[in-house]
Amino acid sequence: MFKIYNTLTSRKEVFKPLNRSLVRMYVCGPTVYDKTHIGHAKAYVAFDVLRRYLEFKGYNVLEVVNITDIDDKIIRKSIELKVDYREIADKYYRDFMEACEKLNIRRAHIYPKATEHIEDMINIIKELIEKGYAYEADGNVYFDVKKFKDYGKLSKINLEQVKTQEEGVGKRNPQDFALWKKAKPMEPYWDSPWGPGRPGWHIECSAMSSKYLGKQFDIHGGGEDLIFPHHENEIAQSEACFNKTPWVKYWVHVGLLMMGKDKMSKSYGNIITVEEITAKYSPMKVRFYLISGHYRSQMVFQEENLESVGAAYERILNTISALKSISSAMDVKVKEGSLKRVMDVGRIRRRFLEALDDDLNTPKAIAEIHSLTNFANDEIIPKEDYLAARVALKVYEDAYRILGVFRETFEEERVGEDKRLYELINLLVTVRQIHRSRKDWEVADLIARGLRSLGIELSDQRDKTVWWFKST
Repeated sequence: MFKIYNTLTSRKEVFKPLNRSLVRMYVCGPTVYDKTHIGHAKAYVAFDVLRRYLEFKGYNVLEVVNITDIDDKIIRKSIELKVDYREIADKYYRDFMEACEKLNIRRAHIYPKATEHIEDMINIIKELIEKGYAYEADGNVYFDVKKFKDYGKLSKINLEQVKTQEEGVGKRNPQDFALWKKAKPMEPYWDSPWGPGRPGWHIECSAMSSKYLGKQFDIHGGGEDLIFPHHENEIAQSEACFNKTPWVKYWVHVGLLMMGKDKMSKSYGNIITVEEITAKYSPMKVRFYLISGHYRSQMVFQEENLESVGAAYERILNTISALKSISSAMDVKVKEGSLKRVMDVGRIRRRFLEALDDDLNTPKAIAEIHSLTNFANDEIIPKEDYLAARVALKVYEDAYRILGVFRETFEEERVGEDKRLYELINLLVTVRQIHRSRKDWEVADLIARGLRSLGIELSDQRDKTVWWFKST
């Protein structure tokens, strides 16, 4: 029984999605104004493990990761470099996607960009004004936090503890936050009922998550530094607008990666980019290092620890290679003591999954993988036990599927086949979209039924179709 820690209730809870057929998950994505660093990677790897484990347990997961492509930092950098803000955003969006690919982070089903959803944000803001939760002041629009009685329920703070969230003209209360910002000279802007401007930071996640996941969904996640004010403000504006309580059932937050006493942050200038670290160490060793601590715990980056974890990782790879050699041999006779060894491996697998069921306890799960490695080297490999080797390899393959490591040994066997399969599915989805645009519903429905009969689910959005494999 899988339990996950819910920041909203401050306890571990048995995971029960709103709809058993589909888990809807939203992860706060990057603000694309600089290169992706390993502090970011710690969070995205953690959510990748969460998604993988849910799918391993038989759930279908629809994942959305937003891209903040308009922001004060992006604008400042574009002015400083004298280039269009879109050039900055596009460059570092590509860097983010490349970093995810290197670290074997599976692609989200949708990566919505803030600038492509301005109309959706404006509609929510208009609704909040009509309901009395927001007000316009000199071209700005603010959310009145005193109107939302549950403000602070995620971060567990009182309104009196909140100081000025951000500067702004015409605010009724210093704690109020911006939904729409009046345009400033030299800044990009969009037209709105309140004049030219751009959205505040918090409103984009409410708009994009509700558009693709509905007005109530299962999981919302991000780094622990987003609990306040970002996620607290998201809850206030979303529950006020959508009349759904709770708006999100499970709030999941990842502990920060620290450099000494400070968090790894671009603003502190203490970052190590994914590009830099993977030039020195293999991406899979970096990923293994990032999941060696519990996702909710802060981790202090130390290169000597990464090297130690990398050495242990190499030992596991060597063990897997030896087990593969045994399992491919022609001698398949059952060895003396084989049944006991198989049962011992089975107990290790059970403990491995029990650790993950307990709030994704990856350190404990990895400890069981090390136990399996020791056992294989002491008991299976010296005795060339074919049967026990096959069972042990299945445990390592489970770890590959869930933890996303050992890609070197397992993915190489299927990557070519998977690539062709994905290309074929994308082609069929594109053909279906063409027929939908022509209102040729008969052919479009025929393709959809055919894909669903093969276990491929479809979700039609306004301008695209998202697909994913239905878990068995």
